[in-house]
Amino acid sequence: MSFPFTLVTLVFLSMVPVTMLVPVVKDIVKDRLLGTNYEVAYFTSIPMLGSFLFGPVAGILSDKFQNRKYLIACFCFIDAFLFYSLTLVHDLNVFLWLRFFEGAAHIFIIGLLLSSAADIENDPSNQRYYGKGVLMGVTGMFLSLGGAFGMPLGILGRKNPLIPFYVGSAILVFIGLASLLLLKDGKIHKERKFKFSLLLVAAKENPYLIIPFLFNFIDRFTVGFFMSSFNIHLRENLGFNAGISGLFMGLVLFPMSLLSYPAAILSRKTGILPLVLAGSLFYGIFLGFAGTTNDFWLLLTYLVLCGIGAGVMFVPSMMLASRMSKPGLTATTMAAFTGVGSLGFMFGPLASVNLQSYLEFKLGSQYSFPVLSFSFGFLEILLVLLTVPFFHKILQKMKNRQLEREEISLANSPNLF
Repeated sequence: MSFPFTLVTLVFLSMVPVTMLVPVVKDIVKDRLLGTNYEVAYFTSIPMLGSFLFGPVAGILSDKFQNRKYLIACFCFIDAFLFYSLTLVHDLNVFLWLRFFEGAAHIFIIGLLLSSAADIENDPSNQRYYGKGVLMGVTGMFLSLGGAFGMPLGILGRKNPLIPFYVGSAILVFIGLASLLLLKDGKIHKERKFKFSLLLVAAKENPYLIIPFLFNFIDRFTVGFFMSSFNIHLRENLGFNAGISGLFMGLVLFPMSLLSYPAAILSRKTGILPLVLAGSLFYGIFLGFAGTTNDFWLLLTYLVLCGIGAGVMFVPSMMLASRMSKPGLTATTMAAFTGVGSLGFMFGPLASVNLQSYLEFKLGSQYSFPVLSFSFGFLEILLVLLTVPFFHKILQKMKNRQLEREEISLANSPNLF
């Protein structure tokens, strides 16, 4: 089978409309609709709630009807309509409800595009990709790159903040049409249904499984800070326009995306856990520093270094969860791992604006944001410090898991003698 360029391109494009809106959130929510920082946080968080609630529905419907492409196309058109509808309303409550349903529609698109990639990798007749993880790695990288690429496109809203919504709607229509005309469904691979009871079995048998879950939650939690409070800081305190603000936030996402695959390769030599710890420590330190300076070039440097740290630990943290999972429960573990990350992103903006409001009351505006930034960065550092004492025990658990998998593989292999 040739490389699925169409699928990977659509995955890339699917993330562009989402992050294109981030730089103009302040213009839309605060200036146009007269909202507050809390409503900015809700705008960032509420689509994640829609995604969290409707993500499983997408998989169930797709498996039931044994189809990906038509559902992808259908929800592209629905999402495009919701994007456009956001430009028409002037009531903030209606605006946020539409945003909730937009997030629910968008998870159908992203979730089923990723499921299409998983179908290819889980098809035994496809020897090029079956069971190798290469396609999912490349697809995940382009998903992140799409998000990073969308950030600077916020410059389109420099004069009219509604333009990114119009462009995002047009991109979604294009994805829908391309899905109908170019995308081909392979053999549908049904994922094992998530069962919370199975996750409890895995956690009880290996309590250290909570560590990659905590890393993913805190990582996404801090991204919520970037998308809300840090975004407003760039616009209001530093006076950046939508384009520069989007570019600076993209400085974190671009290195994270580009380093994901090299980090996975590097982990073969260094091990997974050292990269998770080193990357998280690096990320946390420079996340803290990013809130302390008004200097253009120094801030740029801090954010690039922050992105490098994120890139080093992003994929290894997923690999850590997978490697520590009990054989036979990997799908359940990774489904929960993804869900925990979504919750982190959902709660991050809300916690960020509430803590910022408290710090401004206690410390004043001059010191509140540096303390806020260091608080979020310290969460990463603290988690690293709490993990270090268990370093060797975690490595031993991973080694035991590997031995279990090898024993199962040998037991299932045909007897050649």
